Amino acid sequence: MIEALLLVIAAEGAAIEAAQTQVSEPDPKAMSQKEIRAFNAGLPKSHPYYIRCKSSPEIGSLVKKLYSCRTNAQWQKSDAIGNQNARDTYEEMTSKSWNTSN
Repeated sequence: MIEALLLVIAAEGAAIEAAQTQVSEPDPKAMSQKEIRAFNAGLPKSHPYYIRCKSSPEIGSLVKKLYSCRTNAQWQKSDAIGNQNARDTYEEMTSKSWNTSN
């Protein structure tokens, strides 16, 4: 009896957690930092829609920073595209060097 009750409680907890993490994909570029913090409050950092912001220095300024905010899924897609472009460029360069030496 107790085991059945524990199973029901665990299932309800899992259902509540799943419902909390099922959110629609946000548009981080249209959100303020306050909205991003509020959106991220209910998500684990590993969730695909968790928004991460990275800063980079603005060229020509010693203090000003540029912020780029994207979801984890968007960062992964960006990384994959960048890696594929690098592979394509490398293959293109090595294939041309072989063709010119023959």
